[in-house]
Amino acid sequence: MASVAVASMLLPTGANAQLLWEVSGNGAKESSYLFGTHHIAPATMMDSVKGMKDAMKGVDKVYGEVVMSELLAPQAQMGLATKYLMAPADSTLSKVLSVEQLDSVNNLLGRLSGGAANISMLEVMKPALVSAQLLILENMKMFPDFNPQQQLDGMIQDFATAAGIPIGGLETPEEQMVLLYGKPISIQADELMKGIREFDDEAEKAKKLATAYVGQDFDALAELFKIEEDAESESMKELLYDRNDSWMKIIKSKLPEESMFIAVGAGHLVGDHGLIQQLRQAGYTVTPVK
Repeated sequence: MASVAVASMLLPTGANAQLLWEVSGNGAKESSYLFGTHHIAPATMMDSVKGMKDAMKGVDKVYGEVVMSELLAPQAQMGLATKYLMAPADSTLSKVLSVEQLDSVNNLLGRLSGGAANISMLEVMKPALVSAQLLILENMKMFPDFNPQQQLDGMIQDFATAAGIPIGGLETPEEQMVLLYGKPISIQADELMKGIREFDDEAEKAKKLATAYVGQDFDALAELFKIEEDAESESMKELLYDRNDSWMKIIKSKLPEESMFIAVGAGHLVGDHGLIQQLRQAGYTVTPVK
């Protein structure tokens, strides 16, 4: 249940307050932009980042990790949920966790929900989805203005659609589901219990990440993900690095022919494996938008 799975109050301050980056040069058609999101941050972040809406209005296409309308379409939700989120009848929580483990999950769930939820509500969920739900509940404490109906990534794409700008995804909803929820149930169960044991530490990391994100402190975000990289290198590889490499192939193929506004989790921007550094290594100029 690493904090990178949810990839995050202060006002923006300091020279390193930066979530929006301009990409230019090296044969790019026009300026494109990278924006780091936090999937539990309130949509009001769109009004807090200088130049963000102007940058979006000036591009040919807006890209997210996935096209949110495809992910959230009722037909897609039903099919993807059945295939990736719901456990088979012989592998529901009470069948893969011991009584003691179920009690541990139930106690944490009750604590995070103020007693409003219990383990029976999650019985048919895969363990990885339970892990995600627990982290979302914890992160929502740090973003009291968060509205699941106005999630930042989705609102960015809604803004683009309203402005007549096409939207696209760097991966499909099913590819994302496979990544997040496609591991064998036994491994998911082990990871859930590991997350339960380490939850307080993960909650503290999530708090620091949220503070850094709302403060638009890029250096602090980079440092937090560097610490996570040292502790959970395999998770970082799966959730960030491999996807960054895949997305870079798409981005580099598109830059000569269209200007893009690319909104992905902030963890995908930072570090030696991040999109910013990879674009610079490929010869592009990447600078913060002031």
